[in-house]
Amino acid sequence: MRALLVICFFWTNSLFACGDDELGQLASFAINEDYSVGNVTGYNVYVPEMFDNYYLTSFTLVIKDTFLGDLNFTEANSYKGYYKAFFQVNLEKLDLLNIVLGYSTTQDKKGIVMCGERIQLNLKELLRANRPEAIIAIPPPLK
Repeated sequence: MRALLVICFFWTNSLFACGDDELGQLASFAINEDYSVGNVTGYNVYVPEMFDNYYLTSFTLVIKDTFLGDLNFTEANSYKGYYKAFFQVNLEKLDLLNIVLGYSTTQDKKGIVMCGERIQLNLKELLRANRPEAIIAIPPPLK
């Protein structure tokens, strides 16, 4: 009986396994926007919608021991399969800024996150990353 319980325990744990806790690298990138006021500069950060069969569910800005904030993200029309978030930051904090992405099995990007991955990225590295070719949207037909 004990052997059966041990087998059932390991079998159910393997069903709900969420992968490892390693931080991964994505084909993410950032673009410095022309909008700036004083020391504050705007950035658009583009991240893939999917990572290892997980869907993007959260986008968090982190400045160690100073700031933690979740940002809204929207579908990036110019880059297929990407989502983007816009934010502005003081140039003095640029070296300290990290981005933490949450990926989950939750496709609708709502509700309870049961399983997934967390990816940490650095803004300076994202600004140097290669970006895919932008897609020019086809204008709607004239009526």
